[in-house]
Amino acid sequence: MKLFLAVLLAANVFAPSGILQAPQKFERQKVTVVGLVEGISTRPIQGGAITQIALCDSRCINVIEFAKPAFSIGQSLTVSGTFHQIFSNGIIQARNVIIVSAP
Repeated sequence: MKLFLAVLLAANVFAPSGILQAPQKFERQKVTVVGLVEGISTRPIQGGAITQIALCDSRCINVIEFAKPAFSIGQSLTVSGTFHQIFSNGIIQARNVIIVSAP
């Protein structure tokens, strides 16, 4: 496990628990996170869809993508986006979230 974490840090790829240990350090920063998909929720919006993902290791982080999911629960997933401790845009509100893409 220590070797796995060292490889992640060397590549600037983080596990959800790594970001959640010091979320203020990552506020509004571009991050790449790898974890297991433990939950998916999709809802339609005008012109597409919003997908919220629970991306987890020992802890979970929210991921918001403005697209339909192309993955399934239990799958390992790597995402890149901007981290927010609190995010609200009128359509969604979330804590400890990575926004992958916006409309």
